[in-house]
Amino acid sequence: MNKLPGQGGLTKKITVAKGKTNRRKFEKEVSSGLSNFINKISKKKSIEMEIASFSSFNDFQEQLLSILSFVRYVGTPLKWTLYSDGSHTQAQIDQLEKNFGFVEVIKGMNWNEVNSLKGLCKSELEPYEEYLLHYCKTSAYGRKLFYYLNHEIEKPTLFIDSDILFYENSNVFELILSEKPSANGWYMPDTNWGCLDSRYIATYTEQVYQVNSGFIFAKSAFERINESLDFFKTFNFTYEYFSEQTIYHHLLKNNAFMPLTPKTFILDSGDQFDFSYLFHPKEMAVRHYTGPVRHKMWQKDYKWHLGL
Repeated sequence: MNKLPGQGGLTKKITVAKGKTNRRKFEKEVSSGLSNFINKISKKKSIEMEIASFSSFNDFQEQLLSILSFVRYVGTPLKWTLYSDGSHTQAQIDQLEKNFGFVEVIKGMNWNEVNSLKGLCKSELEPYEEYLLHYCKTSAYGRKLFYYLNHEIEKPTLFIDSDILFYENSNVFELILSEKPSANGWYMPDTNWGCLDSRYIATYTEQVYQVNSGFIFAKSAFERINESLDFFKTFNFTYEYFSEQTIYHHLLKNNAFMPLTPKTFILDSGDQFDFSYLFHPKEMAVRHYTGPVRHKMWQKDYKWHLGL
């Protein structure tokens, strides 16, 4: 049945309003009873992998729900490094680190006061210091790029945005870790070709399975990084919305990373104008609630996501 003109937009306004209410309810409940949440969902099971994420004060509730969903459906990681853009309050940091023994919050640098990356980054990044420093000072995406590229990968490490939630089929991580022969790493594919820097699109032909930088699972340290950073230099200190994602796309393609199945690793905005969901917890491993569908994260309350 076709929708009436404007009906989809009205539906989204209603669900956005409902989402704000559910988000406030979650914030209120976890502020006083986070330990109770953890006791309810903890599987008392560990998994041999690490996680790194990048987020801010404004994304704190999404980040918290992301961590809870991982504990609920996957288990306890060896470590979760949360790179802050610098806006997190001490109360937020304490709430994370005191309730999750595996979480470490890196407050980040005051980029306005950083004039050199010497001694602050891996030696392989130093030849690109001028470019990385400018991007860090210019954009949060630049800081995310720097922190992730500078992160020491000693165990299989999952790099994720704060708006990633885990669901019942995420037990597949155990299979991914034990798979032989194994890929260098995996990523969540974007839904369509084109969410890349225009200068990349002008240089390369269309490719199958474009990388989405919100979900990258590296089995070991990135190799052939220089080629991707040399391409980054061609941006010549000017950036587009997808510039950061483009560097990961270039890097992961060069390192022969494999796409995960979009049937269970969901990056889809097809239900953004609906009250219903195209995807349900029992059918998914992971869903990335990007901007167009951020309201879907909170359209249902946290109990729906955590199976409570």
